[in-house]
Amino acid sequence: MKTQTDIARAAGVSLKTVSRVVNGDPLVKPETRDRIERIFREMNYQPSVAARLMRAKKSDIVGFLADGVATSGASSDLIRGAQDEAWTLGKQMMLFNIREGEASETNAEAQLVQFRAEAVIFAAIAHRAVRPLEGATPRILLNCYDPEGRATAFVPDDEGMCRDLMAQVFARGYRRPYFLNLSYDHEAAHLRRAGFVKAGAEAGLDLSDRVRPVIEKTPTGHSFHVERHMAEILTLPDRPDILICGQDIIAMEVYFALARAGLAVGRGLGQAHGEDEDLHLGEELAHAGQMVTALRDHLL
Repeated sequence: MKTQTDIARAAGVSLKTVSRVVNGDPLVKPETRDRIERIFREMNYQPSVAARLMRAKKSDIVGFLADGVATSGASSDLIRGAQDEAWTLGKQMMLFNIREGEASETNAEAQLVQFRAEAVIFAAIAHRAVRPLEGATPRILLNCYDPEGRATAFVPDDEGMCRDLMAQVFARGYRRPYFLNLSYDHEAAHLRRAGFVKAGAEAGLDLSDRVRPVIEKTPTGHSFHVERHMAEILTLPDRPDILICGQDIIAMEVYFALARAGLAVGRGLGQAHGEDEDLHLGEELAHAGQMVTALRDHLL
């Protein structure tokens, strides 16, 4: 492994001059800098990041604490977007997959302190309130918020999203929607229900009794009961002509529940992508990341 001493000897300069180039000292003569950087490349020299951090006033490091986000394909755009922006600004991003309130979070925070991170992004897998750890480092919250307003937060407009989706549903002539929602320990579930009911009121429909959670909170997590609820919903006098599913997994469960019940999905199988405001009908399957999915239930 080549050292700065090797570089200084090859360039015919002092070790201090090489160190000044490594640390970006603007007072180094351009021709000297060019010669040393050329030797860097020729000798495949990689400056020590740790050593540079010890000397630099800024670390150029941004931390990303992913509370379940790093293991969710639907949330990968959060990480990709943050990393791309960090690179654009000349920063490096350190990614940690953590669980809030557990050792993984405190360990990640300790490492970010050691590397003197200039800012920390905290992203949650579900829209909810969080209590960011105390510290002077600027915090940015994604898909979550601090009730005390101590950090800048970016959260999805779950109510508006569901309201806009339902406006498209009604515009296509559907009048008997039913919403299969998340469990109500999710903040998004309350907001989406509000959007669903308000959109119905704007269309002259009372949808307050046409929404139910099909996921239940358990001591160890969540359990899905889509099939049981589907059996009840399909016996309603005014059987739905479209089902609105609060999560892509719910949409999958609906599809399979119908198959197990010996029912067939008709031609109109609705699909709404989380990244797309339009409602697409006639697709093979429905999915929407963490957003609302619409499945038309036109049973034969």
